[in-house]
Amino acid sequence: MNERIRNRRCCRGRVADRPRCDLVAIALAVAILSGCQPADKPAVSKVEPAQVDHHVEESSLNTITLTAQAEQRLGILLAQVALTPVQRKRTVGGEAMLPAGQTITVSAPLAGTLSLPPGGTVPEPGSHVAAGQVVFSFTPLLTAERDVLTPSERVQVAQTKAGVVTAQIEAERQIESAKVTVEVAAIAHARALQLLKSEAGSQRNVDEAAANLKLANEALKTAQARNAYLASIELDEHAGELTSRNIAAPVAGVLQTLDTTVGETVGVGEPLFSVVALDRIWVRVPVYAGQWRDVDTKQAAMVAEFGQATSHVARAAKYVTAPPTANPLATTVDVYYELDNLDETLYPGQKLAVTIPLHSRAESLVIPFKAVLYDIHGGAWVYQQTAEHVYARQRVAVEYVDGDSAILASGPAPGSRIVTDGAAELFGTEFGVGH
Repeated sequence: MNERIRNRRCCRGRVADRPRCDLVAIALAVAILSGCQPADKPAVSKVEPAQVDHHVEESSLNTITLTAQAEQRLGILLAQVALTPVQRKRTVGGEAMLPAGQTITVSAPLAGTLSLPPGGTVPEPGSHVAAGQVVFSFTPLLTAERDVLTPSERVQVAQTKAGVVTAQIEAERQIESAKVTVEVAAIAHARALQLLKSEAGSQRNVDEAAANLKLANEALKTAQARNAYLASIELDEHAGELTSRNIAAPVAGVLQTLDTTVGETVGVGEPLFSVVALDRIWVRVPVYAGQWRDVDTKQAAMVAEFGQATSHVARAAKYVTAPPTANPLATTVDVYYELDNLDETLYPGQKLAVTIPLHSRAESLVIPFKAVLYDIHGGAWVYQQTAEHVYARQRVAVEYVDGDSAILASGPAPGSRIVTDGAAELFGTEFGVGH
């Protein structure tokens, strides 16, 4: 009995100590496993892909402090940044072209032979000719070899006279026809304007009517010039009185083509040469179709040549109505301008830079253009006076240049004082050059 009780107590003691034994076994297993693991590798330091020693904000750029004597020696002058309403403009490419009626072709008044002019030389194509300058000397086929004409010569004289008279009558008829066309075009233009005022028409109809009127006027001028030339031809009635005459350029311009040569025999009405008058030039300006209605056609556009110095003065060109043209592939509509070309510096087909005005006006920052400096990367800067004798370089964004003024998209606040004269010297002082 006592032995049984003693065995039961021993069993209870083993059961109570079992959790403690399990913990000891687990600790021993962990120690053994940790001893079998290899040693830890040393930690690898992280390498940054880029390292900047000094972070410099544009607001913390170097400032330059000058003495009053240094300012006087550098010739520092200041101007204020103005916020003013500015006429919006856009610079696009244009092409010079000839207006209608600027090319005049001179034909033979009757059958004859061409010879050298009194000057001894025939102008070459591309050379300039003055109005009335003799290009050919013309000798009719009928010469003063006898007083009595043969039957064939009489027939030829009659045919020549008939041809010249017919040409003169046709020229007069063309003048009358051109006058009627001008009257009809003027009536159509006036009607289109009246319909537009009464809000029953469109601006497009007005432009087309104005273009037709201008073309009619040009056709009338050409017909009048041709008639004046034919009216100067006089045919003699008797044999032996047909003498040589000069064929001269009707207008001043450039000799475009030379269709005949010295010694050649030509017939009545055969083209001899053509002259292009370059005193007026049209400029065709393609404008994006979604923006061409924003163009202010009541104001002049400024035309400049590519590659000219900044001191080159652009020329003003006025808007003209012309037959509507467009390029569907480029999604552009053509706007035409006209300018005087008395010095003949512009040629048909020449590419030009055209600054066209727009309808809307907006307030923009305006500064003198001479205050703007450009670095080697193309960045635009100005020097702003932050305190007495203290100047700081500030970045600006130039939208476009209008004469002596620069219109800014962003820059110093309105009323800020910036350096105009002496800005380049401050730039050299800041970077240690020019000393």
